[in-house]
Amino acid sequence: MNISRIIFLFILNTVLLQGFSQSKTYRDSSESIPFIRFQYSHLLPSGDFEETFQKANTIGAAIGFKTASNFQFEVEGNFMFGSKIKRPGLLLGIANERGDITDSEGELIKIIYDLRGFSFFATAGKLFPLKIANRNSGILTQVGVGYLQHKIFIDYRDGDVFQLNEEMLKGYDRLHSGFALKQFIGYQHFGRKNFYNFYFGLELQQGFTINRRKYNYDTQSFDLGRKFDFLYGFRVGWSIPIRKRASEDFYYR
Repeated sequence: MNISRIIFLFILNTVLLQGFSQSKTYRDSSESIPFIRFQYSHLLPSGDFEETFQKANTIGAAIGFKTASNFQFEVEGNFMFGSKIKRPGLLLGIANERGDITDSEGELIKIIYDLRGFSFFATAGKLFPLKIANRNSGILTQVGVGYLQHKIFIDYRDGDVFQLNEEMLKGYDRLHSGFALKQFIGYQHFGRKNFYNFYFGLELQQGFTINRRKYNYDTQSFDLGRKFDFLYGFRVGWSIPIRKRASEDFYYR
C-alpha cells in the first residue's frame, strides 16, 4: 500500500467519524484562532533530490492565525534530516573499499553520511468545515512560498583527517539552496479545549535550487545548473490555540 493510499484512508476515516458522530451540544459559528504548532513530516524524494537522498524527515514549528471566515495564514520553519545517502563513491579517492579513511596518525576513521537541511515557508489556506457542530474543523488546503536548503553532512568523530578539513568538505557536501513552493491538503481539528487540536495530511514541496559550491571534487566537474527538488509525503502536527478564555456559548437541541 503506497503512502498516498494510506493518507487517503486516514482522511476518509476522519471525515466519516465526524459525519456520523452525535453530540448534544454544538457551536454554530467559527472562531478567530491564533495558534502555535509543532509538526513532523516524512517525505519521499523525486527529481534531482532523488539522485542524492532516499528520503527525508522534518521537524518544525509554526505560528498561525485562522480567521472567523476560515482563512488561515502561517509562518513555519523546519529542520530536515535523514540517513539514507545514494552516493557511496563520494569519497572514493580518499577512502578505502569499506568507506573508511586513515587519519594523521594512521588509524582508520569511520565516516558517517547524513542529510541535513532546513526550510522556511509562509503559507495561506482555507478551511472547509465538515459539519455544523464544529465549524473550526474540516478539510484544510494550503499553498506556500519559501526557502529550501540541504546538503550531505559528512561526519567523523575521532582523529584528524587533513583531506576532510572544513574547506575540503565543501567540495563534497553538495550544498544546495533556493526558492521553494509547498502545498498541503488534509484534515485539521480545533476542539473546545486547547489540548485536543491536531492536523494531518499530504504535503508536497518543490525546490528550485542551485549548488552553492559550484565545483564537486568527487566528479571533478563544475555543477552550475538549476535543480528541481521534489518532495512528497505525510505531515502531522499538534496545535496549541491561544485563546483568552474557552467559549461558553453552546446551544442545546
